[in-house]
Amino acid sequence: MMQPVNITSHHGMPSYWLDRKGLCTGTLIFGVGMRDEPPAQAGITHLVEHLLLRRVQPVTVLHGGTVTTDSLQFYASGRPEDVAGFLNAIAAAALTLEAVTDEDLTFEKFVLEAEDPHKFSTVSSGLLTYRFGTNGVGAAHFGAPATAGLTKAETIEWAGRWLTAGNAAVTFTGPLPASLDIRLPPGVPVRHHQDPPLVTAPTLIKSRKRGIAVSLLVPSRDAGLLCEALRYELLARLRHSRGLIYSVENFTTPIDDRLSQLDLILDPVQANTVPALQEGVLTLRGIAEAGFSKDAAQSARNALVSELGWDEYVPQDYLDQLAIDGLLGRSTPDRQELLDQATIMSAAELTKMLRNSSGSLIIALDKSVKLRKTDAAKLGLAIDGYEIWQPLKDTEADHPAEESDGGHPTWRHKSSGATLTLSPTRLIRRASGKATTVSLADVAVVGDRSCGCVSLMDRRGRSSELNMDEWKASKKLRRKLLEAFPSGIIRSFPED
Repeated sequence: MMQPVNITSHHGMPSYWLDRKGLCTGTLIFGVGMRDEPPAQAGITHLVEHLLLRRVQPVTVLHGGTVTTDSLQFYASGRPEDVAGFLNAIAAAALTLEAVTDEDLTFEKFVLEAEDPHKFSTVSSGLLTYRFGTNGVGAAHFGAPATAGLTKAETIEWAGRWLTAGNAAVTFTGPLPASLDIRLPPGVPVRHHQDPPLVTAPTLIKSRKRGIAVSLLVPSRDAGLLCEALRYELLARLRHSRGLIYSVENFTTPIDDRLSQLDLILDPVQANTVPALQEGVLTLRGIAEAGFSKDAAQSARNALVSELGWDEYVPQDYLDQLAIDGLLGRSTPDRQELLDQATIMSAAELTKMLRNSSGSLIIALDKSVKLRKTDAAKLGLAIDGYEIWQPLKDTEADHPAEESDGGHPTWRHKSSGATLTLSPTRLIRRASGKATTVSLADVAVVGDRSCGCVSLMDRRGRSSELNMDEWKASKKLRRKLLEAFPSGIIRSFPED
C-alpha cells in the first residue's frame, strides 16, 4: 500500500504532506515561472529568487531555490523546525522586498551571470521558442539577457503580483511543523495564458545550437511512456546499429492540462549530423507505419516502474508536482493509475499516439550543416530558416514613399557596399544586390548592449546583433534605431 498524501490548508495555502517522522524536506512553491515573463523581463523570476535568498542569509540548514517553466520554489532539508524557520523567513523576506538596495540588485546580477554566463548575455532560442514564440512556455528557451537591465521597482512589482497566498502552496515529506508560520498577502490564483503554436506542420528549423533535436506535442498523461519508447528505438538504430550518436536526452514539458511537448536531443559529431537526421526521421516514420517493437514498449514500462514504483515512499518531486499542477489548474495522475496504465500499455497503443502526434514534428538542426530543400522534402519536412532578416519582396521595394531609401535615413557600412535604411515600419539591409528586412512591429525586445551593439529579437525568438562600430555615423544610427521602438521593450543588455 502506497502512503497517502495528506492535503490540508496552511494560512490559505494548499499544503501537501506525509505521515513520516524524522528529518524532512519542505518546499514553498509559487505558481510563477519562466512562462509568465514578458520578453523584456526575461529572467525576473530568477532575480527575485536570488534576492529573497540573499535577504534570509545566513542560513545553516541545507536549502536552495529554483525557477522552472511553471514555478518558483524555495526548499530546505533537515530537522522540521529548521526547515519551517527557513520557509517562514522566505515569506517574511517577500513581504519586505522593498528594503532591497540597488547594491543588492547589482550584486545578485553578478551572481546570476556567474551561474550561467551564456544565458545571462545571449539570446539563443530553443525548442519551446521555435514552436510557441516568445510568449508562454516559449519564454523558457530564449535566454535572459534582459536581466541586466531589470530595475528595483520592476522586481518589487513582480514579487508583489505573484508571491501571494492565493498563488502559493507548501509541501512537506513529514507533518507540517507546529512552528511553520508562512504569512503572505491573500492574493488570488493568477490565470496563465498559452497562445497556440506558431509551427503547425512537420518543419525543420535551422538552429544556433549543435546537434539535432526532435520535438512533438503528445498527450500529457502518456508523455513519459512515449518518450522512453522513442528513446529506446532511436538508440537502437542510431547508436547500436549505425554508430551515429552516443546518447538521446529526453524531456517533457507540460503545455496545458492536455498536452505536453516531448523533446529528444541527439548528439552526433558534425560530420554525422545529416546521416543522423535522415536515420532519425526515417526511424520515426517507420515506427508510425510499422509500430514500436515489443522491446521498446517493455523498456518504456520498465522506466516508468523504476520512476514510480516507490513502495510506501512518496518522493519530494511528486509532492511538488501535485502542488504545481494544483496552482496551474492541471490534474496530476495518480501514480498507481500510471503504473497500472503502463502495465497494460501495448506497442500498438504507443504507435497510435505517435501517429496522431506526427503532424506536430519539429526538427532543430545545427544551422552550420548544409541540407538541401529537396533532401528535407524527401523527409516530409518544410525548412524554416528561422532568421529575423527576411527577404524584402519586390512588391514592398516598389513603394518608395514607405520602404525605399528615398526620404528615409540610410547608413553605409564602413568596409563594404552594404546599407541600412530605417523606415517607419522596417529596418532594411541591402548588400550584394539583395535586400532583407526586419519588421519593427515584430520585434519583441531590443537589447542596448554595454558594448554599443544593438540586439533585436522578434516574437518568434529570432535574433540579430548589430555592431554599430561597423557603420558610418554609428552614434546617430544607434540613437535613431532605439528611438524607433517603444521604450517598454528596450533593455540594457550586457556585453556579448
